[in-house]
Amino acid sequence: MKKFLYFSTGDGANLTAESYVCEASQIKGIFPVTTTTTGMMVHKSDENMDKLTFTHDNRTATFGHRCQDIAKAIGAAANSNPHTDGMVDVLDLDNSVTINNSLGFVTGLDIQLNSNPA
Repeated sequence: MKKFLYFSTGDGANLTAESYVCEASQIKGIFPVTTTTTGMMVHKSDENMDKLTFTHDNRTATFGHRCQDIAKAIGAAANSNPHTDGMVDVLDLDNSVTINNSLGFVTGLDIQLNSNPA
């Protein structure tokens, strides 16, 4: 069964780029952008890429960048129990839901559709 991952920005999830669903296998990379942001690229079937940018606390001087924490949480969602209904709430800022309560440090999410890297 395919696994779908759900994300929302906290802005109501009723307009374009306020919520996002992707198949777990479409994720192509998770990477630090700044000390307080982490990016995730998703390759869609139409040959375009979407970019999700997570905003979080800066702990680079003490424990390292949050990129690894975000990647672990998304990996856990992608490999989650087969008894989920095929859709996993990874980060739902509208309802304060994160996968296994592991992304509580994420304070914002920006969704950029068709954001192909240069």
